[in-house]
Amino acid sequence: MSLFNELKRRNVFRVAFAYVVVAWLVTQVLQLVFESFGTPDWVMKTVLVLMAMGLVFALFFAWAFELTPEGLKREHEVDRSQSITGQTGKKLNFTIMVVMALALAYFAYDKFVLSGEREAALAEAASQTVTSQVVAAPPFEPVKSVAVLPFVDMSPDQDQAYFTDGLTENLLNALAQLSDLKVAGRTSSFAFKGRNEDLRSIGEQLGVANLLEGSVQKSGERVRITAQLVSAENGYHLWSQTYDRTLEDIFAVQDEIAGEVAKAMKVALLGQQDDAVPAPVSKNAGTAYNDYLKGLYESNRGNMESNQRAISYFRRALDEDPNLALAWAGLSMSVNYVTGFGDGDFTAGYEEARASALRALEIDPDLPEGLLALAIIQIAYDWDWAAADTSLTRALELRPGDTEIRGQLALLKAIRGQHEESFTEYQLVADQDPLDLQAQMNLATALGNRGRYDEALAKLDHVQQVDPTLPALHWTKAKLFFKQGNYQQGLDECQAERFEFWKFTGQAISYHHLGQQEQAAEALQSLISGSGESASYQIAEVYAQWGDADNAMNWLERGYKIRDPGLQYLGLDDFFDPIRDDPRFRALLDKMNLGGKAH
Repeated sequence: MSLFNELKRRNVFRVAFAYVVVAWLVTQVLQLVFESFGTPDWVMKTVLVLMAMGLVFALFFAWAFELTPEGLKREHEVDRSQSITGQTGKKLNFTIMVVMALALAYFAYDKFVLSGEREAALAEAASQTVTSQVVAAPPFEPVKSVAVLPFVDMSPDQDQAYFTDGLTENLLNALAQLSDLKVAGRTSSFAFKGRNEDLRSIGEQLGVANLLEGSVQKSGERVRITAQLVSAENGYHLWSQTYDRTLEDIFAVQDEIAGEVAKAMKVALLGQQDDAVPAPVSKNAGTAYNDYLKGLYESNRGNMESNQRAISYFRRALDEDPNLALAWAGLSMSVNYVTGFGDGDFTAGYEEARASALRALEIDPDLPEGLLALAIIQIAYDWDWAAADTSLTRALELRPGDTEIRGQLALLKAIRGQHEESFTEYQLVADQDPLDLQAQMNLATALGNRGRYDEALAKLDHVQQVDPTLPALHWTKAKLFFKQGNYQQGLDECQAERFEFWKFTGQAISYHHLGQQEQAAEALQSLISGSGESASYQIAEVYAQWGDADNAMNWLERGYKIRDPGLQYLGLDDFFDPIRDDPRFRALLDKMNLGGKAH
């Protein structure tokens, strides 16, 4: 008997065919399962290798062994007259047909159902990727980008940090006036203060091709300022300059050097050979500028205590020079901060902030800091969205690279219901100021409003790794969990929140949804007794979540009367969904000319 006929008689071909079909079907199913669980690629490759090895063993057993009524025997031990390989072959034929039918069914399901879902998912992912690239990618050539690193204080007494930080900020503001130049945001630049990190790493983290760095050495009334532009890729020096000045007019020194450096950057990075220089950072002068720098140094720390110290410095500067517009703008911003996060009189605080901002603009109508300060009041206190838009638009015309101005514009657009434009602005700010944790939190909130919870929580987890004590971090995470109906995790986040009025608000909401009404009532009472009427907005949020429309509207009306700055978010706030269709709530939205929720 020929080898072919013997292979056929022993059902080797049938076993091979059945094995291949079964193996194909098994691998298709496993591939779906592995993709669902995110299994590493090496697992599937291992399965394929084992399948291939299994084929060799299957063929060997089909050749060397035979299935008999008494069990499995070696082929040479079986009497040919008693062999049942024909019956076994028929069973294998039936098995092959069944497996083939299953394989064809799976093939049809994969082609007409799964492939359609995959194509739709790929199309959506591609669309999101393209949209993200179009939105997030700044319209700058890579070479036309720079980060201003904090200048180093090399003075003998090491006591000029406020001066070096002020000079750095002056340079940032001057370069931010160049619309063709991408300038990394202040927070990201200052993240490298006091750190001796590799230039290439800094450039990669900030997304810039060039770094402007320098030092300040003060001795008596003389100061030496050295500035140099280097390539982040290779560390080559592209430009450098040393300035020796006296400090008879500290402001004039900083303003002059900022203008000179900006002019040099136009030549080195933009190839602009004309003599035009960005407008001076301010037109003020005087010894009071020294106290202004100390106030700015404190306000940039970004907490209640530092802003209260900043107010003292700004007021002292204005006692010395009432015409220092920057000090008026700084005073407005710090009073605004303390008012918004305090539990005092909103009207008194915001009116003082407004008077300071208007005084700054009276002295210098084109001062971006003054326009920004006024816009914040127009948003938080006046609820005059059109006026705020005018102020911010003008401020960006004067300083198009300022991320703080652009961040306020993003908030305003969200409030007015312009959600796509707002999301674009938040992405641009996060791209330009990648190490600004508040910018990343704002973008996470915007992502959450679009239902992209995993991305939003991933960003917040990263922020928490960098600074777990950041105010509002846990409250922001809690709101994302609430959106998904996960009240236990939301409660866990609220327990860690630093600001008590947000902590108690979250506790009262989450305990209620978890069925723990006694604890919810205690949290609400803590909120009312601790913050009183200044937490009108948060108290209304709690009652809305409890389904108590009457008490929610009562507290909203009280908030409206005292100009609670929380009401600026009324049109966006998911917590008011249970009463959103209440005619009284709709009437309040109309009265405030607020936009609707994001979709």
